[in-house]
Amino acid sequence: MQKLVETKHTLSIAEYCLHYRTIGTGTPLVLLHGYGVSGRIWQPTLRYLAQHHQVFTVDLPGHGYSTYVNPWRLREIAPLLATWLRQLHLPPVALLGQSTGGSIVIHLAASAPELVERLILVSSTGVPLQAGLLRLTIRSVYSFFQPGNGAYPLALIPDVLIPRPRLFWQAAREVAHSDFRTELASITMPTLIIWGKHDALIPISIGHALQAALPHARFVILPNCGHRPMLAEPEVFSKIILEFLEDEV
Repeated sequence: MQKLVETKHTLSIAEYCLHYRTIGTGTPLVLLHGYGVSGRIWQPTLRYLAQHHQVFTVDLPGHGYSTYVNPWRLREIAPLLATWLRQLHLPPVALLGQSTGGSIVIHLAASAPELVERLILVSSTGVPLQAGLLRLTIRSVYSFFQPGNGAYPLALIPDVLIPRPRLFWQAAREVAHSDFRTELASITMPTLIIWGKHDALIPISIGHALQAALPHARFVILPNCGHRPMLAEPEVFSKIILEFLEDEV
């Protein structure tokens, strides 16, 4: 494989300071992580994805090195990222969101479709979870230790350990009550849904609900994975994404 160099960037937009990294060359692929982690979670996939695409890994507001405005609001992030994409002057991107990042990419694709060429949802929120905060917390703890989820990259650990109780409380409440079904109804671009069969945090029934809302979408189930297939099987996961991005529409 070609040796690739990752570069770090920071961009100020209004009151936010958005941190992101780029690696590789080719058509742009933007990766958005989920709750409580950072863009470093994509590290195991970059050796595959960046051989074919210019990959952008973003630290969502309040995560990693990106700042946030109190209170943290889920629906404020997609407009922020739309501004970011416009300032980068990129062609329409392939946009991938995992877990909470899935709700954000749904919102962004629906509100600014001219910026997005293809959409990928991984173990994604976006429809009502039918679970309260306590139940989601229990699921999250179990999912963290669940076999088939893969291990966090070492570079991610410092980002996860930064104490942010107010942010995490606000974000958890936002995610628990989120509903992007109106946005889903307007999405017509090519879409891929990827789910770990044994996802204990966002069960596969949510994946089927997303597919019902996006009947044109492909739905790929990874039989040996939980909530984090990009960590459990990074090569297989990346191959599925690359095949989807290379297919003619």
